[in-house]
Amino acid sequence: MTTLNISVDGGNLRAEEERILSSFTQRLLTIATGSRERPQLSATAALNALRLPAVSVDERGTVVEINAAAADLFDNDLRLKEGRLFIRDAGARAHLKQSLDRLKEARDNGIDLEPIIVPRSDKYPVILRLWPFEEAVPEVRALITFNALGRRPGPPAAILAKTFRLTPSEARLACIIARGAPPDTAARELKISRETARNQLKSVFAKTDTHRQSELVALLMQVT
Repeated sequence: MTTLNISVDGGNLRAEEERILSSFTQRLLTIATGSRERPQLSATAALNALRLPAVSVDERGTVVEINAAAADLFDNDLRLKEGRLFIRDAGARAHLKQSLDRLKEARDNGIDLEPIIVPRSDKYPVILRLWPFEEAVPEVRALITFNALGRRPGPPAAILAKTFRLTPSEARLACIIARGAPPDTAARELKISRETARNQLKSVFAKTDTHRQSELVALLMQVT
C-alpha cells in the first residue's frame, strides 16, 4: 500500500467552510441537548440524514452511537476497535487520545480542540473534529465528526433546479460548482463562454442567497 504524500493542516482549512460547519454542528448539538420536556434528538442520526459521518462518545472515549455514514467511511486506517475509535497512524492516534483526555479532565465545555488529521493509505486524509456537548447528556460527552477529503459528486441538477428555482442551464452549472470546480472549469465542461458561466453563477448566488463560492458549495452539497 502506498501512502499519498499530501500535506494537510487544520490551519489550512478554508475559514468560511470551517465557520459554516461549526455553526451547523453547534445548532445540532443545541437541538440534541435541548428541552428536557421533549425526547432528545440524536445528533449522529441528524447528521446521518445529511450523509455526514459522526459518532458520539462518552467521557472515557467509548463510542456510544455511530451513524451509517461513519460506518461506511471506516477502513483499516480508521475504524472501530473494542468499542473505541482506532487510528492506525501513531501521531493522529496520540492526538485523539490527548483530545479525549482533555474532554475527561475539563469541565469547561468551551475548550478549543484542534482538528485531528488522519492520514490514510491510497486515500486522502480524514479530518476529525470533537464537539463537546454544552449540557449534560446521559452517557454522552462529545460528538466526533469526520470530513473525508476528496472529490464528491455534485447533487442532481434536476433537484437543484426544483429546490432553488434555477433554470436548467443554471442547475447544470451549480451541479459542477458544487464539486468545488471554479467557473472556468464549469464553462469548459458545459461548452459555454466564461462570461456566460459567470453570469449564470451570479444568478445562482442571487437565487440561493449566498455570496461566496464556498458558502454556495456548502449549501448545495446538503441537497440529496
